[in-house]
Amino acid sequence: MVDTGIKVGDCMKTKVITIKADSTAVEAAKRIKEFNVGSLLVEKDGVIQGIITEKDLVVKSLSAGDLNMKVNDFMSANLIQIEDDADLSEAAKIMGENKIKRLIVTHAGKIIGIISQKDIISISPSLYDLISQNWKSGFKTF
Repeated sequence: MVDTGIKVGDCMKTKVITIKADSTAVEAAKRIKEFNVGSLLVEKDGVIQGIITEKDLVVKSLSAGDLNMKVNDFMSANLIQIEDDADLSEAAKIMGENKIKRLIVTHAGKIIGIISQKDIISISPSLYDLISQNWKSGFKTF
């Protein structure tokens, strides 16, 4: 893997929106629309517990016909993180290996942002191959 010289922290989104774990799917959808984001970090007692995406809303909640399903019942709890000083190519590699579309960005263990495949590909299209090489069957939603 060749470093790009671009750090994750230089191209991450710092607009990280949270939602309470006991909020409903409808409340999550409204929050996603209000802030024009593709995902929300799920918070309980001041601690980030997981992430939900637009796709999670559709596949895990709305398709079940339960608009009142609680966010913590359909969030992805396994948050995969990357430090802000990591190279963009490392982020692409981690996404590909884990079949995910987003990484939580941290600095000294504190969440400071989020980076998506779309962010990476728009900055360095050549990293698309690194992301996609491990995506042989399906993907996780976060």
